[in-house]
Amino acid sequence: MVKTPSKKPASNVFIRQLHSLLQMLYHPSQPQQSLFGLMRAYFQQDEGALAELQQTEQRWRQARADKDPALSDYRRRYTALSHQLEQQRLQRLEQTISCCEQLLQLCEGESKAETLMRSARLLGSLQLLVPTESKRSLEVQFSYKLLYKMTLTLRLLQHRLEQELMPASWQLIWQARQPEAALHCPYRNHLQLPVLLAVMLQEYGQLHDAAQRLLFNAERRLDPLTELDNEARYQFLLQSHQGSLALLRHGLGAWPYQGKDKADRLRHEQQQQTQQQWITELLEAAQVAGQGRGNLLKVPQVYASIVMPGRKRFNYEALPKAALLLRQGVQQQQYSADWVDQLLRITGLFPQGYGLAFIPSKPSPKGRDKYEFAIVNALYPAEPHVPQCRVVTRDLQYRNTGKDCLVPTAQNLYFRPARKQLEVVPQERLREILTKLFADAEQRFLRQWLPRCWQPNDFFSQPAHQNLWNKG
Repeated sequence: MVKTPSKKPASNVFIRQLHSLLQMLYHPSQPQQSLFGLMRAYFQQDEGALAELQQTEQRWRQARADKDPALSDYRRRYTALSHQLEQQRLQRLEQTISCCEQLLQLCEGESKAETLMRSARLLGSLQLLVPTESKRSLEVQFSYKLLYKMTLTLRLLQHRLEQELMPASWQLIWQARQPEAALHCPYRNHLQLPVLLAVMLQEYGQLHDAAQRLLFNAERRLDPLTELDNEARYQFLLQSHQGSLALLRHGLGAWPYQGKDKADRLRHEQQQQTQQQWITELLEAAQVAGQGRGNLLKVPQVYASIVMPGRKRFNYEALPKAALLLRQGVQQQQYSADWVDQLLRITGLFPQGYGLAFIPSKPSPKGRDKYEFAIVNALYPAEPHVPQCRVVTRDLQYRNTGKDCLVPTAQNLYFRPARKQLEVVPQERLREILTKLFADAEQRFLRQWLPRCWQPNDFFSQPAHQNLWNKG
């Protein structure tokens, strides 16, 4: 069984980079310094300051018309407040762009194979590291789940472009991509970054005061786990959308031009205006049920909300039912069947980082009446029900040098046929297996000695076990 070392070794480089990005989005001990804090401050303070700025400008203009002796005071106040708001806006914009760029560094490669490996590693690591305590629900929503949704959106965008299923203007940008020159790549600058900004704006729009008031609990404290009825849900989505648009236009705004060339300045301003209009249209499309490019934001959002903790109905064992829940949304015409099918083509039935219990195809001589553990570690399974996994146990002992394998339905204990094979095994033997794997097997598996899956969070917390995406 796994034993906690006396001194915890350092996490690998990727995990350290991921933790750094997560804290940029939401810092548990200093949330006001993270992007979450900056966005919340905009709705709580800056919108009022913007109204004050407009009032001060009116007084200044009136004082100038009236030749009021207090003209210089109004002008100084207007200049100081304007400078303050502009600095806060630039800080939010700079940190937002920085988070998007760091995400692209973590999940994009110079080849499709490298990109898929990096994205699988990112999605899997988020699933394996995400906290499950309800008191950390804000952190989960605005860091772990947000990154998960952003990564899925990138993969769905790329998939649709490869299949030539996006507008012609998008396809032209895709064809001009230059993955070896990221900073100057048209695909990165004119599609990936704006799409990521739209995903973030959709999420942070929920911090709009009117939307947040709907999530207060009885103690008047913010509770993201609040369940809303249909009318309140409609109002929440409406106010969140208004918050997203306010952030786009005023909270972030356009990136300022740096230079002296007038023609270049005009070109820059036009590009910024076009990008803002494009993001606005994407956010508006996501508000419409059914068909359309709004599914690019909507479908990954729904999938992420199912497979990541942060809601009262979260059930780890039932995560593979995400496909079923998505198809129910299709039947209710909330989003498109075509987009759902393509997302599930990417993810398969089992989310990245999901822990499988399986019967080995070639059991060792030490015992045929046993099973082993594995972790899903690759996108695009050949069949949705047959995930590629990294085997992490051998003869009921954890190991960090396992190989990748495909786990067919007949061997996967998530499915009834596989479990039926082991139902003849005596309960004492099943108990012995779990006791070897878990120190707290009695508490963890009190009702079910034959698990359908396992939660590998404790296993993955040890740095020696975090290289699930190497060549094995």
